[in-house]
Amino acid sequence: MAAFPLQLVLDVAERRAEAKSRLVKVAYVAWLNARTHQVRLEQRRHLYAGRLSVKMRQGCSAALAQAAGEALRAWQADMKAALRALENAQREWRLALQAWQVEKRRVEALQLLARRHAAEQRRLEETRERRLHDELSTRTAHIQRAAEENRPGLPLLHGGRAG
Repeated sequence: MAAFPLQLVLDVAERRAEAKSRLVKVAYVAWLNARTHQVRLEQRRHLYAGRLSVKMRQGCSAALAQAAGEALRAWQADMKAALRALENAQREWRLALQAWQVEKRRVEALQLLARRHAAEQRRLEETRERRLHDELSTRTAHIQRAAEENRPGLPLLHGGRAG
């Protein structure tokens, strides 16, 4: 049975698909981390806003109000950065996913070719075995008929001379 001629290509494609699958997982984790950071910033803002509203009701100094404004501006800058990081992580994840899907389709196509090749090889082997069996059966039948008639079966079996 002949080996699949593209087996090396298939092996390389499978390894590439596995590597790209790992990259998809890494990119997804990065996206989850960016999303977690964004949620934590939101939680921190809500907590700070709650404390600030209590202090504002009680009355606060101008310095405290100014510090609150600066904290709000810092939070807004952090949220913008977190949103950019989240969008970048999501884009990277989608690109990694698309690259993996392309490689996966390539592997599936090569695997289909390998299965077709194996099926063709099996068919050729069965045909060869059937031909050999038919040839053996024909020779055996010829020898048996010759033996029944008390004459040599195959001239080539007896030194090339017909009896």
